[in-house]
Amino acid sequence: MAYRNDRTERARLSRLWIVEEDRPCAICGSRDRREIGHITPYNVEPVTDEAHCQVECYACNRGKVKRSKFTLGDRVVVNGRTPAYVTITRHTPRRVVSVRYDYVKECNFYTLGSNGRGETADGQPLEGFRLYQFRSYQLLPYEPRKYGKRKYRMAPGDSRLTSKSTARK
Repeated sequence: MAYRNDRTERARLSRLWIVEEDRPCAICGSRDRREIGHITPYNVEPVTDEAHCQVECYACNRGKVKRSKFTLGDRVVVNGRTPAYVTITRHTPRRVVSVRYDYVKECNFYTLGSNGRGETADGQPLEGFRLYQFRSYQLLPYEPRKYGKRKYRMAPGDSRLTSKSTARK
C-alpha cells in the first residue's frame, strides 16, 4: 500500500471526481476552474477524505476564506507608507466605504470616506478618496486615545491644590 497524505488524497479525489466523473461545483454548479475543497475548514477539522471534501470552483472555494483585514464601516487611519502624491492627512480616522478584491494581484483594495463617519457634508459617502485605493499595509485600525482618571492621588495639603488667587492672599 502506498503512503497517503493530504496532498496525494486531494490529487486522487481531483482525478476521480473532476477528470473521470466530471462533477460540477457543489455550491454554484459551475464547471470552470474546479478544485477539491473542504466542507468544514481544514483548520477546524484537518481530514482530507471523501466524506469531508467536495468539488468546488475556484471562486466558491476562495470565497469561503476571510481574506479582508478590514470590512465596510471599519475606522482606519492611513500610515506613512502611502505615495507622496496622495494628499491625505495621515492618522486622521476615516471609514472604509468599499472593499474590492483583485483576483490578478490577489489582494484587497480599500476606498476610504472623506471623514470619520465615511461621508461628506453633502452626505455622499464616496466623495472621499476615489482616485486612490489603499492596500491593507497602508492602513492601521483606528484606536481612540483612552483618557482616564489620574493614576495618583494628591495629598490634601499639597500646594498644587490651591489656586494662584488664594496663594497670593
